[in-house]
Amino acid sequence: MKDSNYVEMEEFKLWKSHVQSQELYLKHYQLVCAASVVILMQLGFTFLEVGSVRVQFTKSILMKNMVDMIISAIMYFAVGFGFAFGDGSSSGGLIGSTNFFLSSNQNASDIHHSSAGWVYHWSYCATAATIVAGAIAERTQLVAYGVYSIIGSTLLYPVITHWIWSPTGWASALNPNSLIAPVLDDAGGIAVHTCAGMCSIVACFFVGPRQHRLDRKGNFVKDLPKQNQSFIVFGMFVLWFSWYAFNAGPAILAAASNESLMGNIAAYTTICAASSGATYLALSVGLRKKLPEPGDLCNGILAGLVCSTSGCSVIKPYFGIVIGSLGGVIVMVVSKLMRRFRIDDVVDAVAVHLGCGVWSALSAPLFAETVLNTDEGFKYAYKSCGVFTGCSEGWKYLGSNVLLTLLTIIYVTAIVTPTCFILRQCKILRIKVESERHGVDIVEFEGPAYNNDMKSRRSKLFNDVKLASPRIGMPHGDGAC
Repeated sequence: MKDSNYVEMEEFKLWKSHVQSQELYLKHYQLVCAASVVILMQLGFTFLEVGSVRVQFTKSILMKNMVDMIISAIMYFAVGFGFAFGDGSSSGGLIGSTNFFLSSNQNASDIHHSSAGWVYHWSYCATAATIVAGAIAERTQLVAYGVYSIIGSTLLYPVITHWIWSPTGWASALNPNSLIAPVLDDAGGIAVHTCAGMCSIVACFFVGPRQHRLDRKGNFVKDLPKQNQSFIVFGMFVLWFSWYAFNAGPAILAAASNESLMGNIAAYTTICAASSGATYLALSVGLRKKLPEPGDLCNGILAGLVCSTSGCSVIKPYFGIVIGSLGGVIVMVVSKLMRRFRIDDVVDAVAVHLGCGVWSALSAPLFAETVLNTDEGFKYAYKSCGVFTGCSEGWKYLGSNVLLTLLTIIYVTAIVTPTCFILRQCKILRIKVESERHGVDIVEFEGPAYNNDMKSRRSKLFNDVKLASPRIGMPHGDGAC
Protein backbone atom coordinates (compact mmCIF):
# COMPACT_ATOMS: atom_id res chain seq x y z
CA MET A 1 0.00 0.00 0.00
CA LYS A 2 2.83 2.35 0.84
CA ASP A 3 4.51 1.56 -2.43
CA SER A 4 1.30 2.41 -4.29
CA ASN A 5 0.94 5.75 -2.50
CA TYR A 6 4.57 6.52 -3.18
CA VAL A 7 4.15 5.84 -6.90
CA GLU A 8 0.99 7.96 -7.02
CA MET A 9 2.79 10.80 -5.27
CA GLU A 10 5.70 10.67 -7.70
CA GLU A 11 3.31 10.61 -10.64
CA PHE A 12 1.49 13.60 -9.21
CA LYS A 13 4.79 15.50 -8.84
CA LEU A 14 5.71 14.72 -12.43
CA TRP A 15 2.28 15.81 -13.62
CA LYS A 16 2.49 19.03 -11.61
CA SER A 17 5.97 19.77 -12.95
CA HIS A 18 4.74 19.18 -16.50
CA VAL A 19 1.76 21.53 -15.99
CA GLN A 20 4.00 24.25 -14.55
CA SER A 21 6.38 23.85 -17.47
CA GLN A 22 3.52 24.21 -19.93
CA GLU A 23 2.24 27.29 -18.10
CA LEU A 24 5.67 28.91 -18.35
CA TYR A 25 5.89 27.97 -22.02
CA LEU A 26 2.48 29.49 -22.65
CA LYS A 27 3.42 32.68 -20.77
CA HIS A 28 6.61 33.11 -22.81
CA TYR A 29 4.69 32.38 -26.01
CA GLN A 30 2.05 34.98 -25.12
CA LEU A 31 4.73 37.55 -24.44
CA VAL A 32 6.46 36.93 -27.78
CA CYS A 33 3.08 37.18 -29.54
CA ALA A 34 2.38 40.48 -27.77
CA ALA A 35 5.85 41.74 -28.76
CA SER A 36 5.16 40.80 -32.38
CA VAL A 37 1.99 42.90 -32.40
CA VAL A 38 3.74 45.83 -30.70
CA ILE A 39 6.47 45.68 -33.36
CA LEU A 40 3.70 46.28 -35.91
CA MET A 41 3.61 49.78 -34.43
CA GLN A 42 6.74 50.43 -36.50
CA LEU A 43 4.64 49.84 -39.61
CA GLY A 44 1.98 52.19 -38.28
CA PHE A 45 4.46 54.95 -37.45
CA THR A 46 6.16 54.50 -40.83
CA PHE A 47 2.95 54.96 -42.78
CA LEU A 48 1.86 57.86 -40.58
CA GLU A 49 5.18 59.65 -41.02
CA VAL A 50 5.45 58.98 -44.75
CA GLY A 51 1.95 60.33 -45.23
CA SER A 52 2.79 63.46 -43.23
CA VAL A 53 5.94 64.52 -45.12
CA ARG A 54 6.31 65.87 -48.63
CA VAL A 55 6.92 63.33 -51.36
CA GLN A 56 10.61 64.15 -51.87
CA PHE A 57 11.40 63.03 -48.29
CA THR A 58 9.79 59.58 -48.50
CA LYS A 59 12.96 57.49 -48.69
CA SER A 60 14.47 59.49 -45.85
CA ILE A 61 11.64 58.54 -43.49
CA LEU A 62 11.69 54.91 -44.60
CA MET A 63 15.43 54.73 -44.00
CA LYS A 64 15.21 56.33 -40.54
CA ASN A 65 12.57 53.87 -39.37
CA MET A 66 14.62 50.90 -40.55
CA VAL A 67 17.80 52.30 -38.98
CA ASP A 68 15.88 52.79 -35.75
CA MET A 69 14.94 49.10 -35.62
CA ILE A 70 18.49 47.99 -36.39
CA ILE A 71 20.26 50.24 -33.91
CA SER A 72 17.74 49.83 -31.09
CA ALA A 73 17.86 46.02 -31.36
CA ILE A 74 21.66 45.89 -31.21
CA MET A 75 22.09 48.49 -28.46
CA TYR A 76 19.22 47.22 -26.30
CA PHE A 77 20.62 43.70 -26.56
CA ALA A 78 24.16 44.84 -25.75
CA VAL A 79 23.60 47.18 -22.82
CA GLY A 80 20.08 48.61 -22.75
CA PHE A 81 18.34 45.57 -21.30
CA GLY A 82 21.03 45.23 -18.66
CA PHE A 83 20.58 48.88 -17.66
CA ALA A 84 16.80 48.41 -17.57
CA PHE A 85 16.34 45.07 -15.81
CA GLY A 86 19.75 44.09 -14.51
CA ASP A 87 20.37 44.09 -10.77
CA GLY A 88 20.38 47.70 -9.61
CA SER A 89 21.02 47.07 -5.93
CA SER A 90 24.56 48.42 -6.08
CA SER A 91 23.37 51.70 -7.63
CA GLY A 92 20.49 52.28 -5.25
CA GLY A 93 17.93 51.34 -7.90
CA LEU A 94 19.14 53.96 -10.40
CA ILE A 95 20.47 51.67 -13.13
CA GLY A 96 21.00 47.96 -13.72
CA SER A 97 24.49 46.48 -13.89
CA THR A 98 24.02 42.85 -14.97
CA ASN A 99 22.64 40.72 -17.83
CA PHE A 100 24.37 42.58 -20.65
CA PHE A 101 24.10 40.66 -23.93
CA LEU A 102 21.57 38.46 -22.08
CA SER A 103 24.60 36.83 -20.45
CA SER A 104 23.04 35.96 -17.08
CA ASN A 105 21.82 32.43 -16.46
CA GLN A 106 18.15 32.52 -17.38
CA ASN A 107 15.48 31.07 -15.15
CA ALA A 108 12.35 30.30 -17.14
CA SER A 109 10.15 31.39 -14.24
CA ASP A 110 11.84 34.83 -14.16
CA ILE A 111 10.20 36.23 -17.26
CA HIS A 112 11.48 39.78 -16.61
CA HIS A 113 15.07 38.67 -17.33
CA SER A 114 14.31 36.13 -20.04
CA SER A 115 14.82 36.34 -23.79
CA ALA A 116 11.06 36.73 -24.21
CA GLY A 117 11.16 39.65 -21.79
CA TRP A 118 13.98 41.20 -23.82
CA VAL A 119 12.01 40.92 -27.07
CA TYR A 120 8.95 42.49 -25.49
CA HIS A 121 10.80 45.41 -23.92
CA TRP A 122 12.81 45.96 -27.09
CA SER A 123 9.53 46.47 -28.93
CA TYR A 124 8.73 49.23 -26.42
CA CYS A 125 12.23 50.68 -26.75
CA ALA A 126 11.96 50.82 -30.55
CA THR A 127 8.57 52.51 -30.24
CA ALA A 128 9.96 55.19 -27.94
CA ALA A 129 12.83 55.84 -30.35
CA THR A 130 10.85 56.02 -33.59
CA ILE A 131 8.37 58.64 -32.30
CA VAL A 132 11.08 61.31 -32.62
CA ALA A 133 11.69 60.55 -36.32
CA GLY A 134 8.34 62.03 -37.31
CA ALA A 135 8.77 65.17 -35.23
CA ILE A 136 12.08 66.17 -36.85
CA ALA A 137 11.32 64.88 -40.34
CA GLU A 138 12.41 66.64 -43.55
CA ARG A 139 15.46 68.42 -42.15
CA THR A 140 17.52 66.04 -39.95
CA GLN A 141 20.55 64.06 -41.08
CA LEU A 142 20.42 60.29 -40.86
CA VAL A 143 23.67 60.27 -38.87
CA ALA A 144 22.16 62.55 -36.23
CA TYR A 145 19.10 60.33 -35.94
CA GLY A 146 21.38 57.29 -35.60
CA VAL A 147 23.16 58.97 -32.69
CA TYR A 148 19.80 59.68 -31.04
CA SER A 149 18.74 56.03 -31.51
CA ILE A 150 21.90 54.87 -29.74
CA ILE A 151 21.32 57.21 -26.81
CA GLY A 152 17.62 56.43 -26.62
CA SER A 153 18.26 52.68 -26.55
CA THR A 154 20.96 52.86 -23.88
CA LEU A 155 20.64 55.90 -21.63
CA LEU A 156 17.05 57.14 -21.94
CA TYR A 157 14.39 54.43 -22.13
CA PRO A 158 16.42 51.75 -20.23
CA VAL A 159 17.31 53.98 -17.27
CA ILE A 160 13.77 55.33 -16.86
CA THR A 161 12.25 51.86 -17.11
CA HIS A 162 14.67 50.63 -14.45
CA TRP A 163 13.31 53.25 -12.07
CA ILE A 164 9.69 52.29 -12.77
CA TRP A 165 9.53 48.62 -13.80
CA SER A 166 12.62 46.80 -12.58
CA PRO A 167 12.28 44.62 -9.45
CA THR A 168 15.22 46.63 -8.04
CA GLY A 169 14.14 50.07 -9.29
CA TRP A 170 13.97 52.79 -6.63
CA ALA A 171 10.36 53.73 -7.52
CA SER A 172 9.15 50.41 -8.93
CA ALA A 173 5.85 48.77 -8.07
CA LEU A 174 7.73 45.45 -8.23
CA ASN A 175 10.19 46.50 -5.54
CA PRO A 176 8.81 45.99 -2.00
CA ASN A 177 11.59 48.29 -0.74
CA SER A 178 10.93 51.19 -3.12
CA LEU A 179 11.98 54.57 -1.73
CA ILE A 180 8.60 56.18 -2.47
CA ALA A 181 5.06 55.00 -3.03
CA PRO A 182 5.34 52.85 -6.19
CA VAL A 183 4.69 54.58 -9.48
CA LEU A 184 1.58 53.60 -11.46
CA ASP A 185 2.73 53.32 -15.07
CA ASP A 186 1.43 50.08 -16.52
CA ALA A 187 2.29 50.54 -20.21
CA GLY A 188 4.62 53.52 -20.40
CA GLY A 189 2.79 56.81 -20.13
CA ILE A 190 5.96 58.05 -18.45
CA ALA A 191 8.61 55.58 -19.61
CA VAL A 192 7.67 55.61 -23.31
CA HIS A 193 5.50 58.59 -24.22
CA THR A 194 6.67 61.33 -21.86
CA CYS A 195 10.26 60.32 -22.58
CA ALA A 196 9.78 60.31 -26.37
CA GLY A 197 7.70 63.50 -26.34
CA MET A 198 10.38 65.34 -24.38
CA CYS A 199 13.06 64.12 -26.77
CA SER A 200 10.92 65.40 -29.64
CA ILE A 201 10.49 68.94 -28.33
CA VAL A 202 14.20 69.34 -27.53
CA ALA A 203 15.22 67.96 -30.92
CA CYS A 204 12.70 70.18 -32.75
CA PHE A 205 14.04 73.23 -30.93
CA PHE A 206 17.66 72.55 -31.90
CA VAL A 207 17.09 71.47 -35.49
CA GLY A 208 14.77 74.41 -36.20
CA PRO A 209 11.74 74.66 -38.50
CA ARG A 210 11.61 73.42 -42.08
CA GLN A 211 12.23 75.74 -44.99
CA HIS A 212 9.17 77.76 -45.98
CA ARG A 213 7.54 77.00 -42.62
CA LEU A 214 7.97 80.61 -41.42
CA ASP A 215 7.22 83.83 -43.26
CA ARG A 216 9.57 86.83 -43.34
CA LYS A 217 8.20 88.05 -40.02
CA GLY A 218 8.97 84.73 -38.36
CA ASN A 219 5.34 83.61 -38.09
CA PHE A 220 4.11 80.14 -38.99
CA VAL A 221 2.57 79.93 -42.42
CA LYS A 222 -0.08 77.46 -43.44
CA ASP A 223 0.95 73.83 -42.90
CA LEU A 224 3.17 72.44 -45.63
CA PRO A 225 1.45 69.88 -47.86
CA LYS A 226 1.22 66.32 -46.61
CA GLN A 227 1.99 63.56 -49.06
CA ASN A 228 -0.92 61.19 -48.51
CA GLN A 229 -3.81 61.37 -46.03
CA SER A 230 -4.63 57.72 -46.76
CA PHE A 231 -1.23 56.64 -45.46
CA ILE A 232 -1.78 58.61 -42.26
CA VAL A 233 -5.17 57.01 -41.61
CA PHE A 234 -3.85 53.53 -42.39
CA GLY A 235 -0.93 54.09 -40.02
CA MET A 236 -3.30 55.23 -37.28
CA PHE A 237 -5.42 52.09 -37.59
CA VAL A 238 -2.31 49.88 -37.42
CA LEU A 239 -1.27 51.72 -34.26
CA TRP A 240 -4.75 51.37 -32.75
CA PHE A 241 -4.69 47.63 -33.46
CA SER A 242 -1.21 47.25 -31.93
CA TRP A 243 -2.11 49.29 -28.87
CA TYR A 244 -4.15 46.44 -27.42
CA ALA A 245 -0.97 44.35 -27.12
CA PHE A 246 0.96 47.43 -26.01
CA ASN A 247 -1.36 47.91 -23.04
CA ALA A 248 -2.05 44.25 -22.26
CA GLY A 249 1.55 43.05 -22.33
CA PRO A 250 2.42 44.22 -18.79
CA ALA A 251 -0.37 42.03 -17.43
CA ILE A 252 1.39 39.01 -18.95
CA LEU A 253 4.67 40.09 -17.35
CA ALA A 254 2.94 40.43 -13.98
CA ALA A 255 1.35 36.97 -14.23
CA ALA A 256 -2.12 38.46 -13.89
CA SER A 257 -4.78 35.88 -13.02
CA ASN A 258 -7.90 38.08 -13.01
CA GLU A 259 -9.89 36.55 -15.84
CA SER A 260 -11.61 39.85 -16.69
CA LEU A 261 -8.46 42.00 -16.66
CA MET A 262 -7.55 41.63 -20.34
CA GLY A 263 -11.07 42.53 -21.39
CA ASN A 264 -11.04 45.55 -19.09
CA ILE A 265 -7.74 46.74 -20.58
CA ALA A 266 -9.05 46.39 -24.13
CA ALA A 267 -12.34 48.13 -23.33
CA TYR A 268 -10.61 50.98 -21.50
CA THR A 269 -8.15 51.44 -24.37
CA THR A 270 -10.99 51.59 -26.89
CA ILE A 271 -13.10 54.08 -24.94
CA CYS A 272 -10.13 56.40 -24.38
CA ALA A 273 -9.34 56.45 -28.11
CA ALA A 274 -12.96 56.94 -29.18
CA SER A 275 -13.65 59.66 -26.60
CA SER A 276 -10.54 61.59 -27.52
CA GLY A 277 -11.31 61.36 -31.22
CA ALA A 278 -14.91 62.46 -30.66
CA THR A 279 -13.81 65.42 -28.55
CA TYR A 280 -11.22 66.50 -31.13
CA LEU A 281 -13.81 66.27 -33.90
CA ALA A 282 -16.38 68.25 -31.92
CA LEU A 283 -13.87 70.97 -31.01
CA SER A 284 -12.69 71.26 -34.60
CA VAL A 285 -16.22 71.69 -35.92
CA GLY A 286 -17.26 73.97 -33.07
CA LEU A 287 -14.23 76.28 -33.07
CA ARG A 288 -13.16 76.23 -36.71
CA LYS A 289 -16.61 75.75 -38.25
CA LYS A 290 -15.27 73.02 -40.52
CA LEU A 291 -14.24 69.38 -40.42
CA PRO A 292 -10.63 68.61 -39.53
CA GLU A 293 -8.30 66.96 -41.99
CA PRO A 294 -8.30 63.15 -41.61
CA GLY A 295 -4.66 63.26 -40.51
CA ASP A 296 -5.48 65.76 -37.78
CA LEU A 297 -8.31 63.59 -36.47
CA CYS A 298 -5.84 60.69 -36.38
CA ASN A 299 -3.81 62.68 -33.84
CA GLY A 300 -6.96 63.14 -31.78
CA ILE A 301 -7.48 59.37 -31.70
CA LEU A 302 -3.81 58.64 -30.96
CA ALA A 303 -3.96 61.11 -28.10
CA GLY A 304 -6.62 58.95 -26.43
CA LEU A 305 -4.52 55.83 -26.91
CA VAL A 306 -1.57 57.53 -25.23
CA CYS A 307 -3.86 58.63 -22.37
CA SER A 308 -4.83 55.00 -21.76
CA THR A 309 -1.32 53.69 -21.10
CA SER A 310 -0.39 54.47 -17.48
CA GLY A 311 -3.50 53.15 -15.76
CA CYS A 312 -4.83 50.60 -18.24
CA SER A 313 -4.93 47.70 -15.75
CA VAL A 314 -6.44 49.60 -12.81
CA ILE A 315 -8.98 52.00 -14.33
CA LYS A 316 -12.53 51.02 -15.25
CA PRO A 317 -13.66 51.64 -18.86
CA TYR A 318 -16.24 54.31 -18.01
CA PHE A 319 -13.50 56.59 -16.67
CA GLY A 320 -12.00 56.37 -20.16
CA ILE A 321 -14.67 58.81 -21.34
CA VAL A 322 -13.32 61.53 -19.04
CA ILE A 323 -9.64 60.69 -19.53
CA GLY A 324 -9.89 60.35 -23.31
CA SER A 325 -11.99 63.50 -23.72
CA LEU A 326 -9.43 65.56 -21.84
CA GLY A 327 -6.77 64.03 -24.06
CA GLY A 328 -8.59 65.38 -27.11
CA VAL A 329 -8.48 68.86 -25.59
CA ILE A 330 -4.82 68.56 -24.57
CA VAL A 331 -3.58 67.53 -28.00
CA MET A 332 -5.31 70.47 -29.64
CA VAL A 333 -4.08 73.01 -27.07
CA VAL A 334 -0.47 71.78 -27.07
CA SER A 335 -0.41 71.74 -30.88
CA LYS A 336 -1.51 75.40 -30.88
CA LEU A 337 1.16 76.29 -28.33
CA MET A 338 3.85 74.62 -30.43
CA ARG A 339 2.90 76.81 -33.38
CA ARG A 340 2.77 79.91 -31.23
CA PHE A 341 6.32 79.27 -30.03
CA ARG A 342 7.41 78.51 -33.62
CA ILE A 343 8.47 74.93 -32.90
CA ASP A 344 7.96 72.86 -36.04
CA ASP A 345 6.74 69.34 -35.21
CA VAL A 346 5.79 67.59 -38.45
CA VAL A 347 3.50 64.94 -36.89
CA ASP A 348 2.52 66.72 -33.64
CA ALA A 349 4.49 64.15 -31.65
CA VAL A 350 4.94 66.58 -28.76
CA ALA A 351 1.23 67.24 -28.44
CA VAL A 352 0.28 63.57 -28.70
CA HIS A 353 3.05 61.92 -26.69
CA LEU A 354 4.33 64.54 -24.24
CA GLY A 355 1.06 66.34 -23.54
CA CYS A 356 -1.07 63.21 -23.30
CA GLY A 357 1.73 61.13 -21.76
CA VAL A 358 1.83 63.52 -18.82
CA TRP A 359 -1.96 63.44 -18.51
CA SER A 360 -1.87 59.62 -18.61
CA ALA A 361 0.64 59.61 -15.75
CA LEU A 362 -1.60 61.90 -13.69
CA SER A 363 -4.84 60.08 -14.48
CA ALA A 364 -3.65 56.68 -13.21
CA PRO A 365 -3.46 57.59 -9.50
CA LEU A 366 -6.59 59.75 -9.83
CA PHE A 367 -8.96 57.07 -11.17
CA ALA A 368 -7.40 53.71 -10.16
CA GLU A 369 -9.65 50.99 -8.73
CA THR A 370 -8.25 48.34 -6.35
CA VAL A 371 -10.88 45.79 -7.31
CA LEU A 372 -9.55 45.42 -10.83
CA ASN A 373 -6.22 43.80 -10.15
CA THR A 374 -5.02 42.11 -6.98
CA ASP A 375 -2.19 40.06 -8.46
CA GLU A 376 1.14 39.88 -6.70
CA GLY A 377 2.82 41.23 -9.85
CA PHE A 378 1.06 44.55 -9.41
CA LYS A 379 2.10 45.27 -5.85
CA TYR A 380 0.58 48.74 -5.90
CA ALA A 381 -2.85 47.49 -6.92
CA TYR A 382 -3.83 46.16 -3.52
CA LYS A 383 -2.15 48.92 -1.51
CA SER A 384 -4.30 51.79 -2.66
CA CYS A 385 -6.56 53.16 -5.36
CA GLY A 386 -7.19 56.58 -6.85
CA VAL A 387 -7.82 60.00 -5.41
CA PHE A 388 -11.28 60.17 -7.03
CA THR A 389 -12.25 56.59 -6.13
CA GLY A 390 -12.30 56.92 -2.37
CA CYS A 391 -8.75 56.09 -1.25
CA SER A 392 -7.15 57.98 1.60
CA GLU A 393 -3.64 57.26 0.28
CA GLY A 394 -4.37 58.22 -3.31
CA TRP A 395 -2.52 61.52 -2.93
CA LYS A 396 0.65 59.64 -2.04
CA TYR A 397 0.54 57.73 -5.31
CA LEU A 398 -0.32 60.88 -7.23
CA GLY A 399 2.75 62.52 -5.71
CA SER A 400 4.94 59.63 -6.86
CA ASN A 401 3.68 59.87 -10.44
CA VAL A 402 4.16 63.65 -10.48
CA LEU A 403 7.70 63.26 -9.15
CA LEU A 404 8.65 60.60 -11.73
CA THR A 405 7.14 62.64 -14.55
CA LEU A 406 9.17 65.69 -13.57
CA LEU A 407 12.33 63.64 -13.12
CA THR A 408 11.84 62.05 -16.54
CA ILE A 409 11.45 65.46 -18.17
CA ILE A 410 14.57 66.79 -16.40
CA TYR A 411 16.64 63.68 -17.11
CA VAL A 412 15.73 63.52 -20.79
CA THR A 413 16.42 67.24 -21.23
CA ALA A 414 19.80 66.88 -19.51
CA ILE A 415 20.82 64.07 -21.91
CA VAL A 416 19.31 65.23 -25.21
CA THR A 417 20.19 68.95 -24.95
CA PRO A 418 24.00 68.57 -24.98
CA THR A 419 23.70 65.80 -27.59
CA CYS A 420 21.78 68.04 -30.00
CA PHE A 421 24.08 70.98 -29.26
CA ILE A 422 27.19 68.94 -30.12
CA LEU A 423 25.58 67.56 -33.28
CA ARG A 424 24.64 71.07 -34.38
CA GLN A 425 28.12 72.44 -33.67
CA CYS A 426 29.63 69.59 -35.67
CA LYS A 427 27.24 70.42 -38.55
CA ILE A 428 25.76 66.92 -38.64
CA LEU A 429 22.33 67.75 -37.21
CA ARG A 430 20.59 69.43 -40.13
CA ILE A 431 20.70 68.40 -43.80
CA LYS A 432 22.25 70.59 -46.49
CA VAL A 433 20.40 73.46 -48.12
CA GLU A 434 20.06 71.72 -51.48
CA SER A 435 18.70 68.60 -49.76
CA GLU A 436 15.97 70.68 -48.16
CA ARG A 437 15.13 72.49 -51.39
CA HIS A 438 15.05 69.50 -53.71
CA GLY A 439 14.42 66.74 -51.19
CA VAL A 440 16.72 64.18 -49.60
CA ASP A 441 15.43 61.51 -51.96
CA ILE A 442 16.75 63.42 -54.97
CA VAL A 443 20.08 64.59 -53.55
CA GLU A 444 21.22 61.74 -51.31
CA PHE A 445 19.43 58.72 -52.81
CA GLU A 446 19.10 57.55 -56.40
CA GLY A 447 15.95 59.48 -57.13
CA PRO A 448 12.35 59.81 -55.97
CA ALA A 449 10.48 57.07 -54.18
CA TYR A 450 7.79 56.91 -56.88
CA ASN A 451 8.74 56.43 -60.52
CA ASN A 452 5.50 57.24 -62.32
CA ASP A 453 4.90 60.90 -63.17
CA MET A 454 8.28 62.00 -61.77
CA LYS A 455 10.49 60.39 -64.39
CA SER A 456 10.38 63.41 -66.64
CA ARG A 457 11.73 65.62 -63.89
CA ARG A 458 14.34 63.28 -62.47
CA SER A 459 17.27 64.15 -64.78
CA LYS A 460 16.46 67.87 -64.57
CA LEU A 461 16.54 67.82 -60.78
CA PHE A 462 19.86 65.97 -60.75
CA ASN A 463 21.33 68.52 -63.12
CA ASP A 464 20.04 71.39 -60.98
CA VAL A 465 21.67 69.91 -57.90
CA LYS A 466 25.01 69.40 -59.63
CA LEU A 467 25.24 72.70 -61.48
CA ALA A 468 23.40 75.28 -59.41
CA SER A 469 25.07 77.43 -56.77
CA PRO A 470 23.66 77.14 -53.22
CA ARG A 471 22.80 80.86 -53.44
CA ILE A 472 21.59 81.38 -56.98
CA GLY A 473 19.77 79.39 -59.53
CA MET A 474 17.82 77.27 -57.04
CA PRO A 475 14.01 76.97 -57.21
CA HIS A 476 12.19 78.65 -54.35
CA GLY A 477 8.99 76.63 -54.25
CA ASP A 478 8.05 74.13 -51.59
CA GLY A 479 10.21 71.54 -53.31
CA ALA A 480 7.34 69.18 -54.18
CA CYS A 481 8.08 66.92 -57.12
